Amino acid sequence: MAFDQSTRGRLQKLVNTCRSLLSEEFSIQLQQAYGLDPKTGDVTPMARLIHLDDRQRHTAQVLRQTLAHYLGADADDTDHRIAVLDRVVREQAFTVLNRLAALLMMEARGQLIESVSKGYQSRGYQLYSKIAGNALGETGQAYQVYLFSVFDELTQELPALFDRYAANGLLFPRETALRAVLGELNHFEIEPLWAEDETIGWIYQYFNSKEERKAMRDASQAPRNSRELAVRNQFFTPRYVVEFLVDNTLGRLWFNATGGQTELRDRCQYLLVKPDEQPQASSKVRDPRTLKLLDPACGSMHFGLYAFDLFLEIYRETWAWEQQNGPGSLDVSTQPQAALKPLCRTYEDEAAFTRDLPRLIIEHNIYGVDIDPRAAQIASLALWLRAQRAWHEAGVKAKDRPRIGQGHVVAAVAPPAERELRHQFAANLDQRDAELFEKTLQLLKGLPELGVLLQVEHELPSLIRQVYVGKGTGLFAEQEQESWLNAEARLRAALTEFTQASHSTYQGRLFAQDALQGLRLIDLCSEVFDVVVMNPPFGDGSTEWSGYLSNRYGKHANNLFCTFIARAISLSKLGFVGAITDNTWLKKTDYEDLRELVLDGDLQLANLVDLGWGVLDDANVAACAFTLSALSTDIVNTLDLQESPLDGKGDLLRTVVSQFSNPFSLKEQPSAPQINSVDRRFFDNFPGKAIAHEAPPAFVSLFTLWPGIDPSFCKTRRGYTPGDTFRFFRLWWEVSSDLGAQKWWTLNNGGAYSPIITDGLLVGYRDDGWSQYRPLSGFRLESEQWFGKPGIGWGKRTDYMYAYPLPAGSIFSHEGHCAFPTDDVYLWPLLAYLNSSLGQQLLNLFCGQHKLAGYVSNLPCPPLNSEELRLAGDAAKECWEAASKISRTSEQSEIYNSPFSQITKPWEVNKLLSGWVDIYFKKIAEIDRLVDKCAAKATNISSFSSSGDDRPRAFVEKFCTSYDWARELVSYLFGCAVGRWSVGEFDSDLENLCAGNPFEKINYHFLDVDARNVVLVDDPGAPLDASGLIRSYLRKIWNEDADVIESAILEHIGEESLRSYLVRPNGFFADHRDRYSKGRRSAPVYWPLSTASGSYTLWVYYPSLSNQTLFSAVNDFLDGPNGKLTQVSRECAELRITGSGRSRDEEKQYETLQTFEQELTDLRDNLLKIAPTFQPNHNDGVQITAAPLWPLFRHKPWQKVLKDTWGKLEKGDYDWARLAAAYWPERVREKCKNDKSLAIAHGLEELYVEPEAAPKKTRGKKKAGGEE
Repeated sequence: MAFDQSTRGRLQKLVNTCRSLLSEEFSIQLQQAYGLDPKTGDVTPMARLIHLDDRQRHTAQVLRQTLAHYLGADADDTDHRIAVLDRVVREQAFTVLNRLAALLMMEARGQLIESVSKGYQSRGYQLYSKIAGNALGETGQAYQVYLFSVFDELTQELPALFDRYAANGLLFPRETALRAVLGELNHFEIEPLWAEDETIGWIYQYFNSKEERKAMRDASQAPRNSRELAVRNQFFTPRYVVEFLVDNTLGRLWFNATGGQTELRDRCQYLLVKPDEQPQASSKVRDPRTLKLLDPACGSMHFGLYAFDLFLEIYRETWAWEQQNGPGSLDVSTQPQAALKPLCRTYEDEAAFTRDLPRLIIEHNIYGVDIDPRAAQIASLALWLRAQRAWHEAGVKAKDRPRIGQGHVVAAVAPPAERELRHQFAANLDQRDAELFEKTLQLLKGLPELGVLLQVEHELPSLIRQVYVGKGTGLFAEQEQESWLNAEARLRAALTEFTQASHSTYQGRLFAQDALQGLRLIDLCSEVFDVVVMNPPFGDGSTEWSGYLSNRYGKHANNLFCTFIARAISLSKLGFVGAITDNTWLKKTDYEDLRELVLDGDLQLANLVDLGWGVLDDANVAACAFTLSALSTDIVNTLDLQESPLDGKGDLLRTVVSQFSNPFSLKEQPSAPQINSVDRRFFDNFPGKAIAHEAPPAFVSLFTLWPGIDPSFCKTRRGYTPGDTFRFFRLWWEVSSDLGAQKWWTLNNGGAYSPIITDGLLVGYRDDGWSQYRPLSGFRLESEQWFGKPGIGWGKRTDYMYAYPLPAGSIFSHEGHCAFPTDDVYLWPLLAYLNSSLGQQLLNLFCGQHKLAGYVSNLPCPPLNSEELRLAGDAAKECWEAASKISRTSEQSEIYNSPFSQITKPWEVNKLLSGWVDIYFKKIAEIDRLVDKCAAKATNISSFSSSGDDRPRAFVEKFCTSYDWARELVSYLFGCAVGRWSVGEFDSDLENLCAGNPFEKINYHFLDVDARNVVLVDDPGAPLDASGLIRSYLRKIWNEDADVIESAILEHIGEESLRSYLVRPNGFFADHRDRYSKGRRSAPVYWPLSTASGSYTLWVYYPSLSNQTLFSAVNDFLDGPNGKLTQVSRECAELRITGSGRSRDEEKQYETLQTFEQELTDLRDNLLKIAPTFQPNHNDGVQITAAPLWPLFRHKPWQKVLKDTWGKLEKGDYDWARLAAAYWPERVREKCKNDKSLAIAHGLEELYVEPEAAPKKTRGKKKAGGEE
C-alpha cells in the first residue's frame, strides 16, 4: 500500500488522537495516583500516598528516582521539573503507542498470535483467559496481564521497547483509555498499514505535530536543547530516495567488488551503471561480516531497512563465492581482531548459513545513532521486525530462529549527571580508572545535542596520555589504543556490576545504563565505515554547542547538514557517503567550502539528483540527493527533477536510471529529463564552483568570454538593515507633507516579480546621521554613499532575476539590492540585460532564490556599448513606457491618471490596458532576441537561443487581467466624493501622456490634498451621503448614461445597490484595504466607523484626519441640531408620547427606532471617549493611527489587526510612535532616559542619560602557582 498524502494524513490523525488520549491518561495517573503534578511540578512525599498498594508504591518510588535521574543537578528548579515531568508523560505515551503498534505489525506478519487487532476478542487473549480462568481478575485487568506477558517475552530481544521496568515504560493506560486507543488502532482504514515496514517510521514522524515544531521555531531560531533539535528535523525520507542512495553506495560498493558480476545489478533499480561498465574484479571479496553501514541520524532506520535487503543478497553471493574459490578467499583484513573463520567452517551447510543471515546483518552490518532515544527505540524495533519478516519468508519457524544480540543502534543520551552516584561509583575504581571515567563523562557532555558530531575518538588519545602515559607526543598510538580498550573493559565490567549490586537503586541502574550508552557511542565513532547514508538535520545547531562545532568543523559548521557531511567523510574515508539535504549548498556562496570538499576532497561527488520542493514532507526546503565516493572517476552523473510532479518523482527517477543503464531496453521518452555525465572540473567554470549541473554547454563559454558586470560596467550594492521595518517603512500616502520630502525617501525593498518597472509605493525614513536607527541592535548601515543616486534595483527574493529603474533620491535595504552603472549611458542597456532571458538563466546557474548583490556582480555581461545592447536598451525604455501607462491607472501610483474620465464605456478600460500589455511583452521578446544575438556573436553559435517561456508572466499582465473596472470606478468616485481629486483633473490623454524619466526623483504629494469633505456618512438624503455623492459624480461624468453604468457596476460586483456595497464590511472597505496594501503593510485611507450592526456609518478620510475630526463628526453628524442621533431621538419621543394609542406598525417602528437610538448613542459615546486623547500623527502610519478606533470597524480581519496593534501600544511595544506619547506620556518620558532612539524620536534627547562606559578588562601576568 503506497504511503500517499491521504494515507499519511489518516495515519497522522491516528497518531495525534492516540498521543492525546495517552498523554491525558498518564498526566492524570501521575497527578492523582503517584503524586507527581506535570502542571505545577509539585512532588507529593511518599508518606502521603497511603492509597497505593505495594505494586503502585514501588512504581511511585521508581518514578521519583527516574525524575531525580532526569533532573540531575537541577532538582530544585521548578520550571525544569515541569519540563521533565512533561518528558515523562511524552515518553510513556510514545512507548505504549509503539508497543501496541509493534504487536499489530507482528500480527500482520504472522509472527504473533492475534493479541491486539481484535482487542479483548483477540484469539491470543481468549486462549490465555481460558487457561487462567478467574485468577487474573476482571476482563480489563486480565487483558493487561496478558499484554504484559507478551511484553516480557519480547523483552529478551527488544529490551529498548518492551522492558516494562525501563524508565520510559513504567505506566500503562487504564481500561477506559486502553479501549479508546485500541479502537483507534484497529480502525478499518488503518488496518492495511500494519503490514508495511514504513508504518512505524511514520508513527515516529507524526508523534510531534506541525504546530509543536512551529512553536519551537517561533520561540527560538536555533534549537535550545536536544529534543528541539530532534523534533525540528523529523522529516521522513521517501522510499525512492532511500533506494537511490543505498543502491549507489552499498550497491555500488558490491558491484565494484564483484567486477559487476552480481545480482544487485538488476536488483538495485536506482543503481547508476553504464551499459558497458565492467569494474576490475579483485582476487578476494570482502567478507560481508566486515562491512559496516552507518546512518548517523537514523530516526526510524529507513535506510537500514532497505540496506538489510541488499545485505541479504550480498551474504548469499558471498557463500557462493567462497564455495567456488575455497576457504580464505574472503577478505577479513579490515577486522583482524575479530578472528573471523571462513563461512564454510562456521556453518555446516548453506541452510544453516541462510538461517543465520538476519542475525548477522543486525549484529555486524547496520549501525545507527540518533539523539532522540525514542528514535533508537523505533530503529531497533524496525530492524528486528525486518529480521522476523526475512525468517518468515524463508519458512524458518519461530523456535528455529537464532536469538538476535544487541545490535548497533545507539541513543546519544546525556552522560549521567548525579554527582553523588558518580562519586559512589568512582570510589570502587582504581584511581586512574576513576579519573578516566570522570573525564570521559565530561567529554560526553554534548552527546544529546551533537551525537556523532562529537569527535570523541579524537579526544580520547590525549585523555589516555594524561591518565596512563603522562605527557606525550602521540607517538605511542598503539599503546594509547590498548590502554583505552583495557580501561574501557574494566569500566564496562564495573558499571555492569554496579547495576547488579544488591544495594543498587533504580536510579543507580539508570546512571550505569546511560554511562554504558556513552561508551557504546565511543566505540561506534572509533569504527571505520564502508558506507554512511543519511538524511541529516539542517539549520542551526544547539546554541550551547555552536562554539564546539565552529572549533571542530570550522568552515563546515555554518549549517548542520554541512557538518554531518564533513563528519560522514571522516568516518568513511575510503568508502561511500549518500545523503539527502537542502539543495542550497549547490550554489550558495556560504557553502563554497563544502563544494570544494566534495569536489576535491577524499570522497568526491559521484551522483547528484536535484529533487526540488516538497520531497521532505513538511520541510520548507528544496532537496537534493547525492553520493560521494573514494573511487574517483572524475565523472559526476547529474539529473534535474526539480520541475517534475512531486508524486511521480520516484517512478520518473527509476525510468531515467533504467534508460541510462539500458538505453535499448525502453522506448525513449523525449520529454523525460536525461542524466548528464560531466567532468567534475566542469564546475570550475562557475563563480564559487557552483554546481550548475543544468548548464547548457553553449552557456558555459560565456563565463570565460564575458566579464562580470562588477566592476566592468557597474557597482552592485546591498543596502541597509533598518532593525525595525514596521517603524521606519511606510506606504507613501501614509505620511504627511511636513516631513515627507525631507525625511521620507523612495525605498527599494524588493517586491513581487515585475521586470522593467516597479510600483514605487514604499518610502523609508531617513533622519540626520541615522540617529533613530543607530541605537537599535538590528540596524546595519551599508552603501550609504550610494543613497540618492539613480541606478537599477531588484528584489532579493525571487526565482528569476528582475530589475527596474531606481530613481534619484532613493534609499535601498538589505531586501532590495542595486546596481550603479559606471556610465549613465549604460542605464538602459544594463536594465535590458538584467531582465533578459539569457541574463536570468546565466545568473540562476550559480545563484539560488536569493539574488544578492554579490552574486549579480559575477554575472557575465556582454559589452553594453555594443549595437545589440544599445538597441536592447531602447526596447527596455519602450517597455517601461508601456508599463508606466498601465501603472498610471492604479490610484495607488504617485502618477495616477484615472482612465474613467476619458472612456464612454468604463467596462472597456481593459481594452486600453491590453494594448499596452501587448507592447510590453513584444519589447521583452525583442530584448531577449537582441541579447541572444550578442551571445551568438561571442560564441560563434548561430542558433543561440535562451527561451524565456518558463518565466512567470510580469505583473503588468496580472494587473490587466485582474483589473476590476467596476470596483476601481467606485473607488475613483469615492475619491471624488471626499475631495481627493476632481473630475476634470484627469483629462490628459493616457495614450499620448509623456512617460517621463524613471531615473529622476519622485516628487510625492505627501498628504497635501485639500480635501473638501473630511467625513462622509451612510445616510440616505443627507448632503454628505457617500452613496448619493458617488451617484451624483456618475451623472456628472456620464450624464444620461449614468443609470446604465450604475446597473453595469452592480451586476459586475454582485450587489443590489451602491449603498449595500459600501455598508457591507466585506464589500467596498475589504476591496479598498486589499488595494491599499503591499506585502505585510496595509494602509487604507477611507475608514468606515460604524454602529454595532452597521446601521449607521461615518466615513473618515485619513489624510485629512486631525485631533478635532472625531469631535466634528459627533457635532456635525450625531449631536448637532441636524444630527442623526438628534433626529432619531426626536422621532422616538414623538412616538413615545402617543403611548397606548400606537398602531401595530407604529409599535414596530418605535422598537426599531429605540434600537437605532441606542446604537447611535453608543457610537457617539465611543467617539467622545476616544476623542480627548486622540492625537493622530500621520508619520505614525495608518495602522497605529487607526488602532484606538478598532472597536468601530466591522471588517473582522482589519479589526483584529488594529486590536492587536492597540494591545502592543498599551504594552509599550510601539513607544516610538507619537500616539503612544499622547496616551502614555510619563511612560514614554521614563523610557527616553534609557532609550536614545526613543528620546530622539520624541525630541526629548535632554532626558536621555548616557550609560557609564564599562571598564576594560586587563590581562595580568600569570604568577607562579597559577595565580593572577
